[in-house]
Amino acid sequence: MEYELLLEKYKEQLNALKEIIIASKNRVLADPPDELFSNNVNFFVKSYLINICTYLEAYLQDVAFEHTKRISNRLTQANIPHNFLYWKLSKDVKEKDLDFKAADYAVDKKEISDLISGNPYKSIKAFKLIGINLQESEKFTEHKDLVNTVVVKRNNIIHHNDEASDITFNDLISNIDTFIEYMESINNLVEGAE
Repeated sequence: MEYELLLEKYKEQLNALKEIIIASKNRVLADPPDELFSNNVNFFVKSYLINICTYLEAYLQDVAFEHTKRISNRLTQANIPHNFLYWKLSKDVKEKDLDFKAADYAVDKKEISDLISGNPYKSIKAFKLIGINLQESEKFTEHKDLVNTVVVKRNNIIHHNDEASDITFNDLISNIDTFIEYMESINNLVEGAE
């Protein structure tokens, strides 16, 4: 799948979630307010925050997986002997690891899933392993602290049942806009690495 298509897929999901958040906010502010929403604001805010982070993490996994597939395909097409790469990259060549075949370093989705996190600092490390320097992007750097704050809040909600009383529907709407810019910055870096 093309990088731009992946980005558009997740932007659409985030924008659809933004519309739901706006509708929820309007129900709380209605006169009279919708009791289901006004009595459960914290529940809805927590749910929406978790979804925002879930979409980000899924995007990061998908774009990283697509990038690693392309790298693996280029390596396969180059038909480089496995033994040559093994010899040059290993400090201790073992006879049992030598094999007369072309190098093949395909990555599966689980490897990417285990590596990628919504946490920007973990993302920096993970993307570095696949040859992308996220810190080259001004937008990534500009937004990484806010993204980290939101992801940490999400983790505290999931793992410690923290409240989200310090977060408003407007905060969530603003976070979605920031997350989209953040994802676009990553998309630009990955597309530029081709």
